[in-house]
Amino acid sequence: MVGRALEILFTRVWTVVKLTLIFWLLSICGGFIFGIGPALKVITEQYMAHGFDWKSISWKESFKMFKADFWKANALFLITLFFFLLLSYSLFLSVQIKGLIFFIIDFMLIFAIFILFVAYEYALIIGSQYRIELINLVKMSIISCFSSFSTFWKMTIGSFCILVLTWQFKGLILFGIVGLMQIYNAHVTKKWRNKIDEKLDSDSLT
Repeated sequence: MVGRALEILFTRVWTVVKLTLIFWLLSICGGFIFGIGPALKVITEQYMAHGFDWKSISWKESFKMFKADFWKANALFLITLFFFLLLSYSLFLSVQIKGLIFFIIDFMLIFAIFILFVAYEYALIIGSQYRIELINLVKMSIISCFSSFSTFWKMTIGSFCILVLTWQFKGLILFGIVGLMQIYNAHVTKKWRNKIDEKLDSDSLT
């Protein structure tokens, strides 16, 4: 029984490590700026398709997926990056001004950044499971943020905890953070994805 538990632990840890290494390799292939978005899309899709079956997660298949969705994934990432920089700069300016109104604005901007992060994670997950146009993907990911506030806060707080853990253990930057975060968010949204599948199945039968 102990041996089985150790095998499961090794399988899950190695899946996290393998996905993270694939992410960094593909990011380098895209020159980082143009590689991060497609690389995130690839490891999300790989986990959604194979789970913790690390043997089925191949480098060759990952590179094919990277090339197939390169421009769409980049467009999504760069749009998200633009709004993140805009909101972050606005927050930077706002915190330097004292007053109740600007204090409220600070919280609104922080909440907007949380929404942007969660919406991007939803977009990666939705785009990995369904074939959908970019504009509809953006709309659906934003709507999904408000479909379940418990899931929203689980994604936000859980991802923050992963970042804090990574800050304490810097080795996770190379071998764990990206894969762990995508696996966590995919797991947290599992019930939501099941509801969508049930809805699509019921619609197809009517």
